[in-house]
Amino acid sequence: MKLAKTLSQRDIVVLGEALSDMASSHSSMRENQKKDAPWILSWIMEDQCTETELTTRLALKAKLENIHDFDCSNDDWIIEPIPDKNWLEESYKQFPPFIVDSFFIYGSHYDGDTPDDKIGLQIDAATAFGSGEHGTTKGCLLALQELKDQGLCPWNVLDMGCGSGILAIAAWKLWKTPVLGVDIEDEAINVTARHCNANGVKIGSASLSCGQGDGFAATSVQNRKPFDLIIANILAGPLKDMAGDMKTVLDENGFVILSGMLNEQADDVLKSYEDLGLKLKQRYDLDEWSTLVLQDTAA
Repeated sequence: MKLAKTLSQRDIVVLGEALSDMASSHSSMRENQKKDAPWILSWIMEDQCTETELTTRLALKAKLENIHDFDCSNDDWIIEPIPDKNWLEESYKQFPPFIVDSFFIYGSHYDGDTPDDKIGLQIDAATAFGSGEHGTTKGCLLALQELKDQGLCPWNVLDMGCGSGILAIAAWKLWKTPVLGVDIEDEAINVTARHCNANGVKIGSASLSCGQGDGFAATSVQNRKPFDLIIANILAGPLKDMAGDMKTVLDENGFVILSGMLNEQADDVLKSYEDLGLKLKQRYDLDEWSTLVLQDTAA
């Protein structure tokens, strides 16, 4: 079903739960993944329901939760049976190999060859963020490659909020230098380790290591600092909040790659780092997402 674009993320989460006792799963996203588009909500159910029943349940939930922009009628629903398909195979079809600069990114289902002039990254869509298709991840990959092309040879790299590990692995493949991946979620560390194995990247302090931790206060970060290249693909708010902590573990003249922010948030994030003496070196705007490359000039 389609709902008004003015509804907040909180409203959508609450409305999604309205059918939790009837549905085995549900999902929500903006139409065509555009930030100003209407919301599309979907539920998978074992037993068929009528449009009237579904509309009534959502309307009641909206009233109880004071969701004022809710507007739904029976005509807004599309109810259809789930086709009998191999859904794992169908899912894989949604992730064909693709290229970002020098990187050739593919899933474990791909049985072809990596182009001779590309760096292969085997990354599966999983429970941790980062399959390579999102504009924030692409921006970071472009930034890494350009820094390499400009002659940067980092000796100690940190990927803060490593997610699937794609950026940490990309950095290691570019420079074969020690890389540390840190994430607050245990599952992200597990996924990163699996992707290291899939990409032939040895796990260890001399190559790529990863561990759970809360930001720059993590023991592994403090033990390995300073870093002359830090990657942080997170969100605008946390990027601003952690600017001071990031500065304390950044090496003299070190570089920072920041992403996870919308275009209109980039200047605000940038100011937090410029106030600490970092200088903008490059900005990448891919669709609605921005990636910033900065260098510490206040050491």
